[in-house]
Amino acid sequence: MIQSKLKLTYKFDDFKELLTFIYSGKCNITNENVFVMLDMAEFYQIKDLKQLCDDFFPEMELNLTNIFDMLEISNKYSMNRMKESIQKFISQNFKPFFKSDEFLNTEKSVVTEIIALGQIFAIKYEEMFQAAYEWSENEAIKKQKELNDGNLNMNDAIKVEMQDFLPYIKFNQMEISFFEKYVVKRGFIFTSNELSDLLESVQSNVRVKITNEDGQSIYGLIPKKSSTVNVIKSLQNQCSDGPSKRIGAMRYLVYTVYYYGFFVGICTDPPDTCYLLAEMNSETDFEFTEDCKIEIV
Repeated sequence: MIQSKLKLTYKFDDFKELLTFIYSGKCNITNENVFVMLDMAEFYQIKDLKQLCDDFFPEMELNLTNIFDMLEISNKYSMNRMKESIQKFISQNFKPFFKSDEFLNTEKSVVTEIIALGQIFAIKYEEMFQAAYEWSENEAIKKQKELNDGNLNMNDAIKVEMQDFLPYIKFNQMEISFFEKYVVKRGFIFTSNELSDLLESVQSNVRVKITNEDGQSIYGLIPKKSSTVNVIKSLQNQCSDGPSKRIGAMRYLVYTVYYYGFFVGICTDPPDTCYLLAEMNSETDFEFTEDCKIEIV
């Protein structure tokens, strides 16, 4: 894929920009030459030029057509800033992303990397599972056609592909309606005992909802038997004292030891003074404001 874009020999104008950078520390990087400049920087081991290319990539427009090429390039050349932009784009466009033909036909290593992103960027586990399953199903269909084997057991083929994705998916954080309608129908990827245990864990949760003053909401799941449920019920229709603090990249509902109250923080690693209660997700954008309300729904 990349090789079709990056030739082994470079054009005069591209090499001129390389020499200009070597002598002056400056060059003109554009959408048209950035991939070639990056390849030359890698080939000639010019770290400063490579960094300049990495700084340029966030300015480029990402879309469902070029995102896979960009992801492949970021991996090949270890482009950190570029990778950050790609990950943000994927997290914000995950559903159309995994529904695309490009996703269904990409390499498994790429799919695994994308599914693993879900835990970092608060992608819903329902969407992560659906993406993994649809890719696995498409892969099984392709193998059946390649082998020209009408007797290939499709369920077994899908199950084999799914095994690498399952460790990234927290089934006990799924909505019960999705689990029953989507996961159970594809229960052949689990043993009967595994499926029974997963169903029990999903059924043991209730949904907590937090709504800001603009009507935007985020949701999470907590155990039905937790004492937290009664505490939250006692707080219904009460507004928060102020906006929640932000830490890291994930949304969690936590209980603070020092202040003896609830707050919603965006954190990847809650501090020792907090008890983690639930991972929070939203259907749309959610802004932390004053006067947030919490309830069991």
